[in-house]
Amino acid sequence: MFNLSLSFQMNRHQQNAGPPSGFVTMTAFTRDKTLFDSSFAFGGASATLAISGTGSPDEPVEARAVSLDDGGATTTAWADVGTISSGGTWSGQITAPRSASWFRPEVRLKNQPGVVAQGANRFGVGHVIAIWGQSEPERIINSFYNGTTAPAVSDPEAVQIIIGAASTPQRILISNSQPYTAAVAAMAATLIAARPGEKFAVIFQTVAGTDPRALVDDSDPSRLWSADKALHDFATADGQKVGIAAMSWYASPGNLAASYGQALYPLFSGKDTAGAAVTFPATINYGSGQSYHADHWFGELYDYTKTKWVIYGPHRFDIDADMQDATHYAGGAPNTNLVNKQLVRDSVRAMLALPSATMFLPLGIEPTTYVNGYDDGAGGWTDLAHPAGGTTDGVQALARLTAHAVLRAAGLSTWAVPVFDNCLWEPTGAYVEAWSSAGAITTTRLARAEAALPASFPHWTTVMGFQVNGAPAQNAQIVAGRVRIFKNGGGNFTAADTIQFGEGGASGQIQFPEDHVNGIWKNLPIVDVGVAGVSGIPVRPLPATSVFANTLPVGTPTFTTSATGPYYVSPTNIPAGTAAITFSGRFRLPSLPSTTQIIFAQDNLGFDIEIMNNGNLRANARDGLSVKVINNVVVPAGIQANVWYDLICATDQVAQNMRISLNGVVISTLGFSASGNGLFLSNRAAGFLARKSATLQFIGDIEYLKMWYSVTGSATEPATTPIKHITGPAAVANGDSWKLGSNAT
Repeated sequence: MFNLSLSFQMNRHQQNAGPPSGFVTMTAFTRDKTLFDSSFAFGGASATLAISGTGSPDEPVEARAVSLDDGGATTTAWADVGTISSGGTWSGQITAPRSASWFRPEVRLKNQPGVVAQGANRFGVGHVIAIWGQSEPERIINSFYNGTTAPAVSDPEAVQIIIGAASTPQRILISNSQPYTAAVAAMAATLIAARPGEKFAVIFQTVAGTDPRALVDDSDPSRLWSADKALHDFATADGQKVGIAAMSWYASPGNLAASYGQALYPLFSGKDTAGAAVTFPATINYGSGQSYHADHWFGELYDYTKTKWVIYGPHRFDIDADMQDATHYAGGAPNTNLVNKQLVRDSVRAMLALPSATMFLPLGIEPTTYVNGYDDGAGGWTDLAHPAGGTTDGVQALARLTAHAVLRAAGLSTWAVPVFDNCLWEPTGAYVEAWSSAGAITTTRLARAEAALPASFPHWTTVMGFQVNGAPAQNAQIVAGRVRIFKNGGGNFTAADTIQFGEGGASGQIQFPEDHVNGIWKNLPIVDVGVAGVSGIPVRPLPATSVFANTLPVGTPTFTTSATGPYYVSPTNIPAGTAAITFSGRFRLPSLPSTTQIIFAQDNLGFDIEIMNNGNLRANARDGLSVKVINNVVVPAGIQANVWYDLICATDQVAQNMRISLNGVVISTLGFSASGNGLFLSNRAAGFLARKSATLQFIGDIEYLKMWYSVTGSATEPATTPIKHITGPAAVANGDSWKLGSNAT
């Protein structure tokens, strides 16, 4: 199994004294050019590795690492490693520095320095990285999806990959003659350019079409923990430690939405999000009564005194139909997939900020500037979920961005991560400017000096991905390294206007397939931070809501509620014989609520509209006999933070339906689940922003709240005067006769 190298060297004194009386051997590593991690993520610059062998009993042994490629410049000094046992075996450790050179381990008998043995296989000290995920990173190593020419790999000794999460594990040394795939070569070239003279081993723990929940469940055959562990064991067969484990795994588990962190954090930490220990096997609970079984967690593979996690992304997600905005189909209904990806982004960031999340490195980049899919030859676009293999802007670009994500999060690169962290609302409202302290904003199209897109669609502007009041920005330009955004339709911004960036799938797309065909990804904002292989690093989607906070003077009066009020309840019950109610309100949330909040309610769920913590609405209604005719129905709405919404909910007990519109678009018509008596309860009061007991208090900004005892049949406001109308400013809202709870501000 092992190759042994044994040599006896005698100095002149030993020649005169006769042959040496002792011997020593060294067990070889399992393969040549084994790479050990230098603990860079922990501030280290060396690796300590285990060595062993046989020799003369009771003899002390010394060892060192002999550098082979630098004239011995990084050869280490002889150091004691142990004493050979009475049974003739020894073991110990040596420490070697991170180096461009390969080493051989060498041992000698301390009392007979001429008795020396050297390991047959070389080793290096650099960076050992594991990449976890499904088909997106898996395509980096899949030759079927790599139809481009491989870039040059300037250092054939620098990068090796280890693959086989769903097959027989194997290692490949990457060079010009053996690039493995074009994308692997692109990743290798990126790593080499960022850290010249250093060595990398990249372990691809990737299997297409899989979910982390399947990975850890031994009863789910779609991805076997045992196979991934076998790859890990192969990669660490000589005692290597993975220094950085990286993950961009958002397609299959994307349906976790706002529960992504709560559901998956135990797999990283062995704890729940509250910091309580989880014992495996375990039932992992998340969301509203959801759970999955987990037999394993990553702590079984990784020692967190040696390994740090890089959670990067989410990566790029594209549209497959015409859209109205970043999260709604052209008809107005929410695109659940894109809404979920946005919720995942927020959930991941919250997970990384948990007090017990010490195994994570800082949030890195989110790779959004590459091409998914390809022209299907029939006027459409296909394979939308995967990086393209027929262009260097596809899987090669994803490979490079993946490398940069790991390098930057680990501190192996030190450039500033591009985020929008500055914003100016021009005092007259003429425009809004957004910029990054990381450097001047540009786009891939501008960096390549390519022609601008034609004016085929209103959202085809210089910089894409921005929204004005929830609608795609129609005029966003680059001015002196900043993005200057103008109000859609012309005119000046007011205090009621909002700006967003990177909502939904963060692609900027709304037109299918024209946006794909014309490469609008090239219009997403980037910053040229001077890294190899890409025009720039994409600006991170979804900046902090405080960055784009509107600073213009308030025009329309509004008021702001808190966890203790105000809320509004009628002093009298709904009149007997009431058969229809319309509620209308304009509101804005500072953030998605941590729990459900009420926007309108008749007590006892007589007519109840709630805003859920995932941005959806939940509806309830009873008839006059207290029969539940609409029972906890969830209405996808895609409500987001820092966006003003006009909501109308109209329930008609005679027509037996509830119609809901959001920003002027009917998003749901709910039929009754049981035949009612045609009336509302007449022994319950109606109110706004909480139930009568002040539960589920709304927290946010309100412009107005209205109620009618009639409906139009089309989820619009009745033309008659509402029976109740609450408006700002705070002084007016606080003086309302229905007001309960603490004062508005």
